[in-house]
Amino acid sequence: MVEERPPETARRSYRWSRPLVIALTVLAAVVIYAFAFDKTDVDLGEIQSETRQQQLFRILRALAQPELVEYDTEDVVTEVPIAVPCGPQVPATTGPVEVVPSCVEPGGEVTIRGSGFDPGETVSIAFVPRSEFDIVLTMGRVTVDDSGGFEGTFTVPDRPSEELQAIRVVSQRPIGSWGNRVETFVDENQNGVRDQPRVPESGEYTVRLPIPLPEQYGTALLDPSRNLEEFVSFGPSFVAIDGQANGQTAVPVEEREPGDVYVVGLEEAEDGLLVRVAAPPGTDLSGWRVAVYDAATGAVEGTAALADSFRLSPRISEEARLTWDKIIETVALALVATTAGLMVAVPLSFIAARNIMKDIAVTVTNLALTLLALPVGAGIGLAAARTARTVIEPFRDNLLFVLAGVVLIPWGIARVARWALPPVELEPPGPVEKALRRAALIAAGAFGIVVAFLLSILALRVGEELRPMLGPFGFLAGFVRSLGELGELLTPVAAALGGAGVLAGLAGRLGYLLRSALPRPILVPLNLVLAGLAGAVWAAGLGGVVEWLYRLQNPTATFWIPAAVGALGGLVVAAVGMRAGQVKIGLTIYYIARTVFNTLRSIEPLVMVIVFVVWVGIGPFAGSLALALHTAAALAKLYSEQVESILPGPIEAVRATGATRLQTIVYAVVPQIVPPYISFTMYRWDINVRMSTILGFAGGGGIGFILQQNVNLFQYRAAAVQMLAIAIVVASMDWLSSRLRERFV
Repeated sequence: MVEERPPETARRSYRWSRPLVIALTVLAAVVIYAFAFDKTDVDLGEIQSETRQQQLFRILRALAQPELVEYDTEDVVTEVPIAVPCGPQVPATTGPVEVVPSCVEPGGEVTIRGSGFDPGETVSIAFVPRSEFDIVLTMGRVTVDDSGGFEGTFTVPDRPSEELQAIRVVSQRPIGSWGNRVETFVDENQNGVRDQPRVPESGEYTVRLPIPLPEQYGTALLDPSRNLEEFVSFGPSFVAIDGQANGQTAVPVEEREPGDVYVVGLEEAEDGLLVRVAAPPGTDLSGWRVAVYDAATGAVEGTAALADSFRLSPRISEEARLTWDKIIETVALALVATTAGLMVAVPLSFIAARNIMKDIAVTVTNLALTLLALPVGAGIGLAAARTARTVIEPFRDNLLFVLAGVVLIPWGIARVARWALPPVELEPPGPVEKALRRAALIAAGAFGIVVAFLLSILALRVGEELRPMLGPFGFLAGFVRSLGELGELLTPVAAALGGAGVLAGLAGRLGYLLRSALPRPILVPLNLVLAGLAGAVWAAGLGGVVEWLYRLQNPTATFWIPAAVGALGGLVVAAVGMRAGQVKIGLTIYYIARTVFNTLRSIEPLVMVIVFVVWVGIGPFAGSLALALHTAAALAKLYSEQVESILPGPIEAVRATGATRLQTIVYAVVPQIVPPYISFTMYRWDINVRMSTILGFAGGGGIGFILQQNVNLFQYRAAAVQMLAIAIVVASMDWLSSRLRERFV
């Protein structure tokens, strides 16, 4: 064979065109990046700014020293004599502070140098004049450099004296060490007296507090957790308008039932208020507080701690303790959000899988009747839930009735279900018996709603009764109570879904009977009427949603026009479906589900939490809801894509046995998707832990809330504690999720 070579002109053109394309590509890249630099305000001159470098170094040093440990401090005072004006002989001094010159005219300047101090420490400098009064005149403050020294020029106050005066330098020295921790006193009630925290053998504790005593008054006693222990009035009863007792009515002191700790009386003293408290001998009153209320206004007149406290120096900082609590809250927030999102995403993932939905098709009759039955069934379910709630509401506080209902009604439901769904039948039931069985199952479902409400009420009662008994494990009782509240909230929703499902099933059965019994000349117009009515109902419902959102107050635009358009669309779908013999509704549901998931995924949880904060208030609950919504959408998409990528062989094999669609999913689809579902779920939990750390910036609780506060207040050492905790938790979660994936996936 003779090799064909391109013409010389083509080769020459190629040699010139390729460098030109490369040059144009490089030029385009330069233009694009130049435009990007301009839009991002890149200013390298700011990087070299000395002021900004100092600020950056200060922040970096603070972040490198997280406030994990707290030390109490004591003042270290150094005084250097100085003559103002010159005249008296100033003796030579040796020490860490030097004042130059040693004498100066009033209003003159001196240079003060120091050495041997802690780097970064702030030192106070003051002038101590010679007088019969203990006067100290502040001259300024200076920060010790990295070498432990400082130097500054200061102006001496105009305070002349024939005697020597002094320059006082005050620094602070930490008390104790981890090898020798020292107990320090804290004047919690700020009365200037060291009050012991324990009740003496007499059983009565008296303390002087700096609170004014109004003409008519009451007291609120708060335990260390700031819970209201008692609220009494030493006169007529009144209602508090603020403070911890806000909205509470003060009980007259002679009518109260004293607890373990209670206020005996108050007496007005010359320099404060004498408060007498009764408690068992030896009771530790550290953390207890008392608030004095003005009975005439109901407002707080003042609050103070009952006792002082003693603590060890050094100790774990309060910032570290708070960070520990908040990081646990953050992990719990992510866990709740992941679990809630998982429960929603798993069932929805199947309707968003194309290979599962593409073969789903129904007849026009069944589709129209089902669309009409869904809202009606949901309404019937909601009505049944309201009726059940109304029936059991009078017996809500009757524990015996609730327990009997929880035990007997499920027993009756089980007997009815066994009769209506026998495991073996010797002969097929007749039409009347079939109808009776369906009616019995519907009645059992209605009584199931009653059982759900009774279980919710029982959980509420159990939670309330167990909380005082469990002590530090009271959160378990709170969890049981929350399950009860959740049951009361979700039972109407479940009833609506159940009613819609039951009526849709009956509608499908009715559609089959109509197609079997009616001739085509009658069935065709009936299909058109039903389809037009179904389209009008659903379009009018969407118009109602638009009216609720935008308040257009235009029935023509939000009801009649959508209903007419919906009816026309229903007629078109019916005509096309009758010609094809069926309507492929599966792909329509698939596209709607994917659109909803993609829309929700496009909205960041940081934006979602703003809406939920308005709904449920600031805190981790709002963050959990925002993360759960985003998690459900993200996991549903990932799960559905995994369903779409499964092997078709097992599905075909199971279908060949005559299995239903549900059996096909259970035996052919689920075994293939369990490992990737576990992997995606653990990965999402890892993501949620990292995302929940920033939800606090929008009020979503967790550690991000205190991190934002510390950054806004320029408390970078405190912020470093939260950043360190976030890094540790994220790294731990990454390690844990990788190990779990290795084990289960």
